[in-house]
Amino acid sequence: MVNQIVLEYLRINRGNYKIGELKKKILSSGYAQKEIDEAIAQLNLEGKGNVPTVSSTINKINKTNIPQKPVVQSKPVAQPARAQLQTAKIQVPAPKKSRKWFWIILVITCLVLIGAAAAVWYFFPNIKALFV
Repeated sequence: MVNQIVLEYLRINRGNYKIGELKKKILSSGYAQKEIDEAIAQLNLEGKGNVPTVSSTINKINKTNIPQKPVVQSKPVAQPARAQLQTAKIQVPAPKKSRKWFWIILVITCLVLIGAAAAVWYFFPNIKALFV
């Protein structure tokens, strides 16, 4: 069985390089001499016309009159202005620091101080003399 990778490599490159150079390259890639010889034998059979080659098939296709699709000329697309490409910068205002806890603590502190003053005024009658 012919190694298809070696065969395709030889088919593609045989027009550009000598077979000896291709053999050296394939051998250096790690393929066995037997695989290369089988692939070359297969190429020789193809050259005699027993097996169709890729190039002969392409030539047959090129010789047939296949209608070409009409080429549509497209107009160049206008490039958008540079300003349009930039994304708008949306400035989000920094969130206000919550002062809720400040007010809660202030109210509680005031209530405690007022309650303490009332308790002192009520429970220590002698202190009233100091302020009156």
